[in-house]
Amino acid sequence: MNNSHDEHSRPILSGYGDIPADTPSEPSVTATSTSSIPPERDEEHGVNHMLQTPWDRVYTVSHNGKTYKTPVTLGSTPVDKIDETGPYWESSWQSLDKFLAQESTEEDLKKDFYERRRRNPTDKSLVATYKLHQDNVSKHRKIREIFGAGSPYHPNQLVSKHHLPSDGLCHKETMYKLACKVSDLRVLHQRGELSMDPWDFLRWRIGRKAQSLVGTTWESTRGVIKTVITRICDDSGEQHSEKYEDRLLRKAVLRSAQYQNKLGTYGSKNTTKPVASIRKTTHRRPSSSTRVPRPASTPEPVNRPFPSLPSLTAAARERQERRQRLIQPSGYQGVNAFRAQQRARSRELQSKTTEEQ
Repeated sequence: MNNSHDEHSRPILSGYGDIPADTPSEPSVTATSTSSIPPERDEEHGVNHMLQTPWDRVYTVSHNGKTYKTPVTLGSTPVDKIDETGPYWESSWQSLDKFLAQESTEEDLKKDFYERRRRNPTDKSLVATYKLHQDNVSKHRKIREIFGAGSPYHPNQLVSKHHLPSDGLCHKETMYKLACKVSDLRVLHQRGELSMDPWDFLRWRIGRKAQSLVGTTWESTRGVIKTVITRICDDSGEQHSEKYEDRLLRKAVLRSAQYQNKLGTYGSKNTTKPVASIRKTTHRRPSSSTRVPRPASTPEPVNRPFPSLPSLTAAARERQERRQRLIQPSGYQGVNAFRAQQRARSRELQSKTTEEQ
């Protein structure tokens, strides 16, 4: 961690010019746009610029290096990971250690209800209970991966205690949301696209969004912080959710999801537009299909079998084999091929009728 910067300077919070940390408003993504730059390209440039924001343009620490001074949402928070016996810990906070210790219990419950479900596969209650514990195990594993022993991160250091709810942030769903975002940002960090440590980057973006929702720089964000954690990467298709969204962070997380081939986890409603933008501007993949799309007015052909080869004349059999070879690569050659198939079948039936007469 590089702390050789002027700790009295006002760090850049946005990565879009001289906007200090205590400025709550989100800078416009298209502020530097020109008419010659497509909006999606300009926004993609904004995402890249944000991801490359250096740590020391956002963070400053005390003279002894033990606590943060800025951003203001982390003021006086210890730099090192806190523990539940230390002076910073509040007795009203829920325990991370106790939560992590519940993982083995969830594993046992998952195995137990798996067996019960196997013996009674039609029991909907057992199926639902098994699914619940299966999901809980997955969440426990992800939370342990990001916040467990050996990790330098603690949920209650997302923001300073001034901004935390009275019971802290060590709740399963809250920690899982944070852990998933850190995990996605790690992918960008490993690829060299994210300059800052993923946890520090996420703390910056969540803190600045929460700060933008309160009246003054020093007002507590405890009333909105959980909602911001949950909805900061949501699609603001509806106006009531727009104030919680960090559009650039969402774009970055979707980019990471694309790298991991898991865009489907965000749902088709929320990803249709961003995915098109990402694929159009970065790391576009060629389609694996070479089939020409069917016009909307053209019906799909009926899959009817070819007549058996032994019943055909030599000439008809040769034509039939040729058609099979031509059709084989794609499975469909259009309505003309289908009609030719029908005509061949008709001729074969007529020939057979004549022979019988």
